[in-house]
Amino acid sequence: MDAVPEDLAELVHSAARATGPHPADLATIRRRARARRRRRSVTGAAVLVVLVALTGGAVPLLAHDDHAAPPVSAPSVRPADTGPAAPAPTDGPAQRLILSGEGGTVRPARNGPEIGLLAGTADELTADGAVIRHRVPAGWEQTVPLSDGRLVGLKLTDLTPGVRRRDGPDVAGLSIRLLVLGPDDRVRVSREVRVKGQALTLVGADARYAYLVRDGKGLVAHELATGKEKILIHVGAEVDGELPFRGADVAAGLVVSATGLPDMTRCQLEIRRLAGGTGLSRPTVDGDCAPSTRLSPDGTLVAVPYRRPVARRTLEYRVAILDTATGQRRADQLIGTADAVAGMTGGGTWGVAWVDDTTVRVVWAQLPDPPRKVYSVGELARAVTVSVQ
Repeated sequence: MDAVPEDLAELVHSAARATGPHPADLATIRRRARARRRRRSVTGAAVLVVLVALTGGAVPLLAHDDHAAPPVSAPSVRPADTGPAAPAPTDGPAQRLILSGEGGTVRPARNGPEIGLLAGTADELTADGAVIRHRVPAGWEQTVPLSDGRLVGLKLTDLTPGVRRRDGPDVAGLSIRLLVLGPDDRVRVSREVRVKGQALTLVGADARYAYLVRDGKGLVAHELATGKEKILIHVGAEVDGELPFRGADVAAGLVVSATGLPDMTRCQLEIRRLAGGTGLSRPTVDGDCAPSTRLSPDGTLVAVPYRRPVARRTLEYRVAILDTATGQRRADQLIGTADAVAGMTGGGTWGVAWVDDTTVRVVWAQLPDPPRKVYSVGELARAVTVSVQ
């Protein structure tokens, strides 16, 4: 199709607006809290069904700990635990696969059931297809998994709940902390990283650094052990109200960012070297950028999930694998198609991770026909493998 139907494009872009380019305001906290409550009810119902089956119909009593990690306490770098250590990660895929995206819900009929598809806050799809629901603190955002079993993310906290004030990056009473969780999901590092008036997002991490984008500064390396920061690629103020490096990933000394057009006809990538910010290539894909663009562990390839309309109310989701130096397309595979369902898209891709330097796993989840409830992505997810040609 040459022209994208306006109603189909609006479904995709309204979902993108709901996610937001960066978590730097109170509206993000409130929206995420509502999403967590919906996810909790969906996940709790699924777990209860499993428990009833395992106990022959007897329903066990569950302690209500809200799946929260232990409270953060000083010092910010956690000392060695006195209890048993978590097992070290075994050999497996080169990158861990976190279910990304939020999803949504809708009630098609006034007296009918609510339907939809929601991702967890920090759910991981393992190599054998199991879903791990990590115990992260309330307010957790932007999960970045490390190969040693740790998780890096941001924790947003409204310090004066119930107090009315003007929202935005300048809002008072907002905390944004960088957290590092151990393989046992316990907090190992907790550090305030918010600068009032400065938009902020987390785009990647490795064993030494978390990579932040700060408004007015650009891409910054934040040392996990000390909190020291250095600017890697300087970029000035926001462009059109958005931070630079949107949809970014960092690996092997490179950073890739992905920017789509309003008409869903092109996904523009920009690949730069972290050292000096010099450009490597600017390849494009014919479609709308979908979340979770990922660089290969060695930095030679980039996996780009994207979507494009194939009928009036239908999107196809694909993944392209491109050479980072030349932009040459090494693979392009259909992952699935999804129709609009009651004003929302009925499926999509929910994360990408590299198995090795030439093969990626892509998460696909789609509502059944007909949908009868709100589903978690974890209960419908399946992994699709794509390799270079």
